[in-house]
Amino acid sequence: MNKFFRTLIVVSLFGLNTQAEDVSEVSAKMSELGPVKVIGSSEEELTQPSSAHFISKEKLELQQQTDVNRVLKQVPGVYIREEDGFGLRPNIGLRGTHPDRSKKIVILEDGILIGPAPYSAPAAYYTPFMSKIESLEVFKGVASVPYGPNSIGGAINYITRSIPKENQNELELAAGTFNTQKYRGNIARVFDRGGVMFEGTHMQTDGFKKLDSGEKTGFSKNDFLLKGEYNLDGEKRHSIQVKVGYATELSDETYLGLSLDDFDSTPFRRYNASEKDLMDWQHEQYQLTYKTQVQENWGVWATVYHNKFHRDWRRFDGFRDGSIKVNSVLLNPTGPQDQLYHDIITGKEDSASSGSNATDLAVLNNDRNFYSQGIQFGSFSAHTAGTWTHQVSLGLRLHDDQIRRNHTKRYYSMTDGHMVGTGETAVQKDLNRDTTQSLALTASDEMLVDAIPGFKLTTTGRFETVNYSAQNDLTNTTTDGSENFFVPGLGVFQQFTDNWSAFVGVNRGYSIVGPGQTQSSKAEESINYEAGVRFSNADHELFIEGIGFWNDYQNIKDTCSFSSGCTTGDLDQTFDGGKALITGFETRVQKGFQYKAVYIPVGVNATFTKAEFKNDFDSNNEVWGNGSIQSGDPLPYVPETQYSLSVGAQYQKFTQEVVLSWTGKMYNESVSTNRQEIAAYGIVDWSLKYQYDKAGSVYARLDNILDREYLVSMKPYGARPGKARSVLVGLKHYF
Repeated sequence: MNKFFRTLIVVSLFGLNTQAEDVSEVSAKMSELGPVKVIGSSEEELTQPSSAHFISKEKLELQQQTDVNRVLKQVPGVYIREEDGFGLRPNIGLRGTHPDRSKKIVILEDGILIGPAPYSAPAAYYTPFMSKIESLEVFKGVASVPYGPNSIGGAINYITRSIPKENQNELELAAGTFNTQKYRGNIARVFDRGGVMFEGTHMQTDGFKKLDSGEKTGFSKNDFLLKGEYNLDGEKRHSIQVKVGYATELSDETYLGLSLDDFDSTPFRRYNASEKDLMDWQHEQYQLTYKTQVQENWGVWATVYHNKFHRDWRRFDGFRDGSIKVNSVLLNPTGPQDQLYHDIITGKEDSASSGSNATDLAVLNNDRNFYSQGIQFGSFSAHTAGTWTHQVSLGLRLHDDQIRRNHTKRYYSMTDGHMVGTGETAVQKDLNRDTTQSLALTASDEMLVDAIPGFKLTTTGRFETVNYSAQNDLTNTTTDGSENFFVPGLGVFQQFTDNWSAFVGVNRGYSIVGPGQTQSSKAEESINYEAGVRFSNADHELFIEGIGFWNDYQNIKDTCSFSSGCTTGDLDQTFDGGKALITGFETRVQKGFQYKAVYIPVGVNATFTKAEFKNDFDSNNEVWGNGSIQSGDPLPYVPETQYSLSVGAQYQKFTQEVVLSWTGKMYNESVSTNRQEIAAYGIVDWSLKYQYDKAGSVYARLDNILDREYLVSMKPYGARPGKARSVLVGLKHYF
């Protein structure tokens, strides 16, 4: 460990983080203490010693988005790789991390880890349904240090709908293009010492892609949430909260894309080789939280949590002859042999036309069971020591998670444009489990000193000890491993005037090796720097922020997944890339204008990023590509430029907003040999809300107004499109 981190560890040990104002104001915050919010509000963004973004309830209510990708594109420093067009499986990166399956960031729901197995298998095939989300928090830099395991880029906290302060009955109905239907109901009852709320949502659509065979390409989702709170005394100093969730999804989704020629002519086409593809998952969630205000300036809470996730994804996985590479076929579908392979995939030719069963189609059934459970303790207090005020957060988390893989493969022949089973017994491909236990200790201290008005020094650190095991039931082998590491951070904030403030921060970035690794035994490590300046006028009608960041990787890693094009043998294996450097600048400007009776809010967010390797090496994985990587080669799926522009209007009972999101060019892999450019594209969305009275409103949402046809990904098999133009019209009514 270098001299810088030895010094930073010493500083961290003397101050044990986080959020409040001064001691006299702590008691007002105690009633809100708990694991739910990290930033807390848009007002608290202004005084954070790091990059922090709060997306409010009002913003989400106006846009009525069910796709978190479209919401997060409005936040600087967030990179999105679209996949299915509906946000069913978001691919999110922060500050240059690879967005594939959001595995390089921490995803929280109400402050609790929500990934299926965030330590054992960080690829997040589950994400909270936006229908139940009340607000979002995105934090990077020093603010993300307390949250592991893979917070090297940052973290996102989904905040679910809270129990209202009075009885409520709500009904929402919506319908739109592609036979999209949405039904949501919310019932809440409030008592003297607490309340209870139940919410259920069903959403379905036929999808915007068209299979040549005429089969379905849409999805059906259900999401249920039950919350309860009971105050053990009349003063709300002791309370118990219960949260139970259950969700399901059936989606006719695939990894199979198109050749570039087919994409140019019919981008929303689906080849017949994907007609059997089906994702089927169920998610269960249980939480019990106890909160107590021990003293006026000291609060403590504890949450016990258990999440279960089962997913069964039956999907196209190439040919019986594994040497026939589907991606190569789609990149060159007119080659001598590739033409035949392409025609079999599309259903134009039968598998038998090759003269052997080598061109039978393989369908992989990925049956996986996950659990994620633990207990999380937290404490927040404030006290004075001489001229210093300390606002201290302490945390402890005992966590256990597991993934069990049972992958089998069946073979089908393409016959008369349809897939027909060969009748063979399914072939066992994987039967294994990875398990991880973690103990995490976090401590943070936000220090204010009377002698320097507006000054804050934040020290924070997370120590973890991790034990993991990988068991292969096919070979009857077990491998064990462990890691101990410390992640410190330091932030300085200075309010110069009522309008101007600035901050600097530095923290260590770390991602664990994880269970079952045969390709790498090194952790991912970086030193992350950031510096920013903010301006806000007295009534916050003008806000300007600029943040520069510099993430210096001593060893950058990535993890193989099917979604990135890897095969069964490399699944969930990590690979070392050595040195890399990710630098960039994030900025946002928000201004409100008043024109007679119309209020016009305008916002601009932009991110400029340079993400590249800083050494030469040979890559043997599909994430970065197979071949030689040179210093200066780009990291995949990180655009150099992206921005969003929003223009709203509020007049009496009408509210509307137009959002332009622009994503600059990026590349599907780092190796230059087969590197494909994903061209830049811009999308315009529009939303409208009419509040007809206090009891209800009607809304309309129009995505991709200009009906742009745009490429979002070339992984794992061919070109894949963004969503076609769509309309959704809905009604919300309280009674």
